[in-house]
Amino acid sequence: MPRRNEIPEGIRSKVVDMHNAGMGYKLISKSLELHHSTVRKIIHKWIRFNTVATLPRSGRPTKKLPSRTQTAQLEEADHAGPASNKGGDEVEVDHQSAGPTRLIKEDPDKKMRELNSECEDADTADHSSDSDEEDPTLKVLFPTTTKDTREDADHTRHKNSASCDDTPEDDPMEQIFDPNFDGEKKIYAGSSVSVRSLLLLLLAFILKHDLSKAATKDLLALLNLVVPGCIPSSLQFIKRHLTDIDKKTEIHLYCPRCENYLGVEPGTECGVCQQRLSKKSLLEKANYFLVMPLENQLRKVLKRLHSKLGNHLTRDDYISDVNTGGEYKHEEQEGSITLTFTCDSSPLLNSSKFSVWPILCTINELPYVERCKNVLLHTLWFGKGKPLLQCFFTPFINELHKLSHEGFTWEDESGLELNTRVTAKICVCDSVVRSAVQNFQPFSSEFGCGFCYHKGELVQKGRGYTRVYPVQVDGCDLRHMAETEQLASLVIENGYPQGQMGVKGHSPLLLLPSFDIVKGFIPDYMHCVCLGVVPEFVNLWLDPLYGRKRFHLPPQSLKDLDKALCAIQPPDEIRQRPRRLSERMHWEASEWRAFALLYSPVILRKVLPKLYYKHWMLLISSLHIFLSQFASQEEISCAELCLVQFVSQVPSLYGLEHCSFNCHLLTHLTDCARNWGLLWANSAFVFQGVHSRLLQMYSRTQSASSHIFKQFVSYDEIIRKGSDVLKDASAEITDLFSSMTSCGILTKSSNYIREDVFTVGCGSQRSLTVRELTALRSKDTRPVTEYTRFVYRDMLVTTLDYSVSCRRNNSVIETTSGFVLVESVVVVEKLRNWERSTGCPCRELVAFCRKLLPSNSQPTIHNKQVNRNIAEFLVGLRSSEELCAVTCQDIVAKCFVMQQNGRLYAMRMPVFET
Repeated sequence: MPRRNEIPEGIRSKVVDMHNAGMGYKLISKSLELHHSTVRKIIHKWIRFNTVATLPRSGRPTKKLPSRTQTAQLEEADHAGPASNKGGDEVEVDHQSAGPTRLIKEDPDKKMRELNSECEDADTADHSSDSDEEDPTLKVLFPTTTKDTREDADHTRHKNSASCDDTPEDDPMEQIFDPNFDGEKKIYAGSSVSVRSLLLLLLAFILKHDLSKAATKDLLALLNLVVPGCIPSSLQFIKRHLTDIDKKTEIHLYCPRCENYLGVEPGTECGVCQQRLSKKSLLEKANYFLVMPLENQLRKVLKRLHSKLGNHLTRDDYISDVNTGGEYKHEEQEGSITLTFTCDSSPLLNSSKFSVWPILCTINELPYVERCKNVLLHTLWFGKGKPLLQCFFTPFINELHKLSHEGFTWEDESGLELNTRVTAKICVCDSVVRSAVQNFQPFSSEFGCGFCYHKGELVQKGRGYTRVYPVQVDGCDLRHMAETEQLASLVIENGYPQGQMGVKGHSPLLLLPSFDIVKGFIPDYMHCVCLGVVPEFVNLWLDPLYGRKRFHLPPQSLKDLDKALCAIQPPDEIRQRPRRLSERMHWEASEWRAFALLYSPVILRKVLPKLYYKHWMLLISSLHIFLSQFASQEEISCAELCLVQFVSQVPSLYGLEHCSFNCHLLTHLTDCARNWGLLWANSAFVFQGVHSRLLQMYSRTQSASSHIFKQFVSYDEIIRKGSDVLKDASAEITDLFSSMTSCGILTKSSNYIREDVFTVGCGSQRSLTVRELTALRSKDTRPVTEYTRFVYRDMLVTTLDYSVSCRRNNSVIETTSGFVLVESVVVVEKLRNWERSTGCPCRELVAFCRKLLPSNSQPTIHNKQVNRNIAEFLVGLRSSEELCAVTCQDIVAKCFVMQQNGRLYAMRMPVFET
């Protein structure tokens, strides 16, 4: 019987897409005009079978009675025998049956059911925790297992059929990245794509879209159908290059009852709760987390980047990167490296109970740009709720014990064997995780600050109460590690249930070698400023609840701000284009940062009341100092005074109930900068991209941690191989690879002028104009090569025409002589008499720029306590027609520029992650 009122697959797919976007059942039901139970069944079906297609029903097939035609054929068969079949369907006569002669006809419905069953088996085999595909640990521990296990959102196990693609074949990918392999062979005559490049792009495509095994096999068949023999038709190379992590990772088990750490070999009984244990059962119920040893990862990174260790940009008596911090200098040891690590959680969806907890590390001795590109994943925990932190940190602490005392050996590119010791110095996390890791009281309790002994005050806010942290006149004593250990011991010995002075007990990180449990943590500005203070005050300005307050902005002001934001053309350092303030509930941390540092000083100038605008600029001016490339001790002290004034004025301007814990953390930013470098040097923004990538790699709850680990490791391998395989490829291939891997502009076609300067894209030959020759002060009329983009010290600069075409303003820079607007970029041959030491000609990049002169009236906010203009980072400009020639040595910084009410404003770009 056919199914009635069947919902089209397109609508069912839309239901799943809206569910993945975080929408609830009721909202989806209302949007698509479906019953909420129908929405629930579609989503449950997709979770279970990973498809929205109509599946064959279970039960006995429908029995079909022979029609008159078949009866006539039966009678003919009785008279003429089996050889008398005269066309029509193929029939078979059963001569071995005991009863009358039976007509055996091939049932087309049965064939369709068998075909659907095969497809369903292949599909479910792709989603199951297959011993060869999904979880490599099960393959190692139980090589004879024939049944597959699968865990859904409630960790329910299902049986599945085995894959049919596991037959051993010769693997063509074995030699793809071999230096002796002829990978430059084209996929067909006349093509510009080599076999090596095509296979690399194919791997990147599979990773980006997380293709299933069935989809990958169909893609290989399709490509071989279009271009026969261009790629191998087997799945073996995918398995070997994307899922071979069982030799790199370790599986660490924990007790399902008390979450006690059990290690790699659990034994037969838990030592804490005496729960009987079975290794196979622990694996099947996902009572484990994965660990990739740091030693192996560090060995690979140092072999590639050992020449860049310690190559930070420094300036005498200025604070900049982490190596300029006082605590770093105090404990610096030759022949060792230090780590910054984070352990923040990432929920899969806002409404999901499942979350991912990774431990990510960066090497402090690498320059900032290289740190952002080389984030190490050590531990990955996936499940409901959160892990027991003592169990979660045990493998990390054990390995750091070994690396800090014995070190590890590695070879550089020349083959020289070196021994390096490793210590962890800095931990970056939000306030909730920080208090849990330190084993302190949360910030909503007394003595909830992990940096000082501020008690806090309970005040009424709305219908409830909140704890506030106003500035204390007499100051507040800072915490120290020795006192913290004493308080923890006192709490354990006397059994104080509420703790002492905010300390609840011993922290697991007290066992971490050379790590200070107080100074080792930093008040990360991404959480306390970009996701804390900034949205708190913006919501105060726009919340109708405070409509009678002086700081409230009316609806018309919100419309004006939205219009101003939409007109901004940000540089490439700001990845997200400005969105309306009316959509601020969906803003990310980087959007709040761009609003506070770059947009708000201009668009709030005539909108926010003057008294509140001056107060807001205290915060913004201090952030510009802390996020600059270099900052002097005088500037750091000035920023400290600005932050103290900002926090101390909050009760009088907005009310005591709005002096939140995030505001209090602003007073600790200065100590963080003095100890470990400026705020950008140890920011959670460095890890934010990896967190986002881990969430994107999640596709199902079964064997999720194993799947994410595979994707993460494979992604890094593809990026590293891409730099070698595609170095001579065409611009189209490198651009496609960049878009699929999101690895940035550095993989695109480029032309190096020198080590830190290169052009991007293809150049064109032309001659210099008279105006340009005058600016260059040269009479040489030889042709030059013109480009639209170039990169200097990881800073992208484009011409004005290119900025207009892409709606990204990267054409304003600050030079030693002032602000300029780049109009054209050329590469010229330097004449012999220009050379200082050599007589051979070489190339030089020259940018022809239009000067931007300071306007007659500049933004000025003079603060008596600081005794300086706190708005000096904001410069008013006016355009001119004077042309000048600028070389890379003249460039000081890249600038953000925007126009407001017919006036042009510029400010130096802060240091953002790359």
